[in-house]
Amino acid sequence: MARMKTEHSARRPAFFKALMGHFSQYLRIPSAFIKNLNRRSLHICSLKGPSGQCWVVELEKRGNRLFFHNGWEEFVKHHPLEVGDFLIFSYDGVSMFDVTIYGKTFCEKNVKAAKRRSDKLPRRSDSHADKRRGKLLAVDDVEETSLRPIPFQSKNSSVCRILKTRTLYEVCIPTEVVIAEGLKAGMAIKIQDTFGMSWHLRLRGSHDRVLMRSGLSKICRANKTLPGDTVIFEFVKPRVVQLHIIRAGAY
Repeated sequence: MARMKTEHSARRPAFFKALMGHFSQYLRIPSAFIKNLNRRSLHICSLKGPSGQCWVVELEKRGNRLFFHNGWEEFVKHHPLEVGDFLIFSYDGVSMFDVTIYGKTFCEKNVKAAKRRSDKLPRRSDSHADKRRGKLLAVDDVEETSLRPIPFQSKNSSVCRILKTRTLYEVCIPTEVVIAEGLKAGMAIKIQDTFGMSWHLRLRGSHDRVLMRSGLSKICRANKTLPGDTVIFEFVKPRVVQLHIIRAGAY
């Protein structure tokens, strides 16, 4: 009987993910695995962690890509997941994924110990941190008045906007970013999002200002932005911009 059970478990569809980059709000399900879900038109699933506790997570489809979305962030925080962790998702064929978590030691992660360490870490509240060492973007960087700092830190030059409407039509790049990145009107840049989609824009000039304009509304529509969302443009390489979106109410 034990052998039959082992063989049955081995037939369960599964995939693994090594956590890299920006994974805390979305996690993409491998394209080759999606065929295991197509017959069920699955929109909501459950993730069962090592403790046996379950989290309800929404699946979001963008083009031919499928992501863990609403509810995934809570799963990340509880366990607490970090870059370098290795996760195995075993699918029960209905709506449940059993998740096994391996840490940087290549052994199963001690979630309780990791959570205790995470809780002891000091939390920064200084909104005037040095820009090149990782700036916490605050109210001076946004279009809308807010008393809350925005939870984003980077050593790279960044431009931040809080949406008043569903989309952006124009972003004026601050002078210090223009100088630091060597930007000028007519220059082509690439904007890429966390889903692997990218757009090529040409910078515009107006009265000694450098603007991102053409194509921004298309980017917002593709990422389903809403009023109150925070949009961050991070200059990660020469002429390459990483797009980050912090959803309204996430901080």
